[in-house]
Amino acid sequence: MEKELVSVIMPAYNAEKYIYMSIESVMQQTYRNVELIIVDDGSQDSTLEIMRACVEKWPDKIRIFVREQNGGTAAALNDAIEMAQGSYICWLSADDLYNVDMIRSEVAYLQENGQCDAVFSKCAFIDGEGKFLREQVFVVDEADFDEGMRYITHLLLMLNFWHGCTLLAKAECFKKEEKFNTEYKASQDYDFWIRMAADHDIGYLNQINVLSREHSEQGSRKLNCCLDEILVFFNILYREDIMMKLFRKIGKKYTFENVRLYIEYRIAKYKNHEDEMNAIAICLRKYMSMMAIGELHFQE
Repeated sequence: MEKELVSVIMPAYNAEKYIYMSIESVMQQTYRNVELIIVDDGSQDSTLEIMRACVEKWPDKIRIFVREQNGGTAAALNDAIEMAQGSYICWLSADDLYNVDMIRSEVAYLQENGQCDAVFSKCAFIDGEGKFLREQVFVVDEADFDEGMRYITHLLLMLNFWHGCTLLAKAECFKKEEKFNTEYKASQDYDFWIRMAADHDIGYLNQINVLSREHSEQGSRKLNCCLDEILVFFNILYREDIMMKLFRKIGKKYTFENVRLYIEYRIAKYKNHEDEMNAIAICLRKYMSMMAIGELHFQE
């Protein structure tokens, strides 16, 4: 089982408080054939010094890349993907933790379920001191793969419902010309997962494999993730090639009536949020204009 190398990619920016624990959680995996690639994204604290100390401790396991200026999570992830040599790739944030069997369990899932190219699992949330907050809750049917894949694709068009650090995939799912979009600062993962789901079958493992940390310093708390998520959704809607693939996965025709469900979901979700509703209105005008001039070709 462990003949396949797994590359863990880790973007890091001013992560001095937590990064050692995150690195250690990778080094303590029961699956031993692992490489960890850490990209320091222009940190201004002691993150880089901690990374270098970890390389000295685990010289055969860790490689680092240093960006002189902060370019954002997407750029750091793309650099790490380029460096990754494994047959499988997974991503761990520099403040989160893997459970010890994270990699072993998900590699085993993919080897036992040959129709899948990627698999995600669940996470639990902890605070800055490591105290348990809550468990992620969602239901995906593991018994019927085809039905589960339809539901996963449907739910993903609704919202970014899985935690990105719980996903492990064949390297080919990451090593594509179109990687993480650096124009997104908060929802670059959502955009990537939707595109991945269009081209690959993704399975679900019903166990907690990641401890996701919530704390006041994390970058996502300083960004409007909802606005970014709205832009991701509509930019996918504008791409007819992707939408057709997604609706084939869902098992429905690519029609405006079927697309409208996902638009109306966001309108209902953000109806009391002025900035988000303004963003939806702008995107929706562009979408309707594309329909009017025949740029979209719905199925009959």
